[in-house]
Amino acid sequence: MKSKYTFRKLVNDLHLWVGLPSAIILFIMCLTGTIYAFRVDITHFLDTDKFTITPGNRSLMPLASLTAKVEAEIKGKISNIQIPENKSEAWTFALNIPEKGEKKEAQQKDKTSRTAGKKEEPKLKSVSYFVDPYNGKIIGDAQTSSFTFFATTLKIHRWLLLDKKIGGVISGTAALMMIFLQISGLILWFPAKIKSWKKSQSWSAGFKVKTDASFKRVNFDLHKTLGFYAFFFVTIMAITGPYFAFDWYKEGFIKAMGVEKKENPVSKVEENSIAVPLETVIANANNFYTYPGNIRINMPSDSLGVYAVLKSQSGFFTLAAIDRVYFDQYSGSMVRLEKYSEKPFGEKITSSVKFIHTGELFGTFSKLLYFIACLLATSLPVSGFLIWYNRGKKKPEKVKTRSKVLAGQV
Repeated sequence: MKSKYTFRKLVNDLHLWVGLPSAIILFIMCLTGTIYAFRVDITHFLDTDKFTITPGNRSLMPLASLTAKVEAEIKGKISNIQIPENKSEAWTFALNIPEKGEKKEAQQKDKTSRTAGKKEEPKLKSVSYFVDPYNGKIIGDAQTSSFTFFATTLKIHRWLLLDKKIGGVISGTAALMMIFLQISGLILWFPAKIKSWKKSQSWSAGFKVKTDASFKRVNFDLHKTLGFYAFFFVTIMAITGPYFAFDWYKEGFIKAMGVEKKENPVSKVEENSIAVPLETVIANANNFYTYPGNIRINMPSDSLGVYAVLKSQSGFFTLAAIDRVYFDQYSGSMVRLEKYSEKPFGEKITSSVKFIHTGELFGTFSKLLYFIACLLATSLPVSGFLIWYNRGKKKPEKVKTRSKVLAGQV
């Protein structure tokens, strides 16, 4: 008699046929996510000698002289400066410089376009350097070998080393599939019969692996059990993943959080306006946020731009909350204050979505949990594939012994 096609069987089939085509992509994404989790800690450990300085009794260079020296030596324009809380670490300067061959090409285009009243701008790329703020010495390129390794890991994770549009669609779709796999997997994890939910023993199979069973059973138990233990964190990763792949998903996510888009703050330009010293900008920022922490200064991009100062703390169990304050580049007055603790809940989520996705939201503690969860998730596509591969295989029939055969003939 043909068995009834139940809702559970439907969910099982959908879980299987959604999981199979996405298995390889999800394996790659989970593996690279596991590797990427402690990128900052590993990079700092491996490259300590490349950015460590000795402050001693030295005084910081005047920032106007420091920035001018760096721009003259690198031949670029500073876009942001990162000032670490640790005084023994070098500052990081990010600059925009013309790409190789672009400068000459832009000059040629500029000559031909003068008659049309247009000026051809060269294509720029961003570079970063470690700088000793006490003497202005450029210690080295911030794109170290370990930094490059993790940058490549991120490219694999997000775009599979393909074109950003194509790779983004593939990885984003795989993340959407993961959301479905998480939901359907949880349904299948629950005991099959609802009437048995009241019995405690009916739940035990979902929490343990029967190690003395066959490989097929052990693999099934591992898939079900590890999937459950990693469920919460992997679901968060899956929900936030498409945020970085699809504009429509990002816009919908922001709208669902009830966050409205804000206009960019601008500086008030007056006749003979002169930019305020960076020392003033830093001092004003520290007046608003008095705690010790890491500081990043985003420089004005044009005459209407503002100084954007971002400040945050770090630690084993520290909320990765970024406080922001914007200053008029000419008067130094505050034009907008964005204190993380005072933001509405939805805005806190959207402003921290990257930290939520990578597990950095609660410092090293949450990164450790994400690392374990991502490591478990890496095994799920493998064990899931083996479940499918072995599902059609039947156990070989045991050969009846002579005594049993003779007994059956009596």
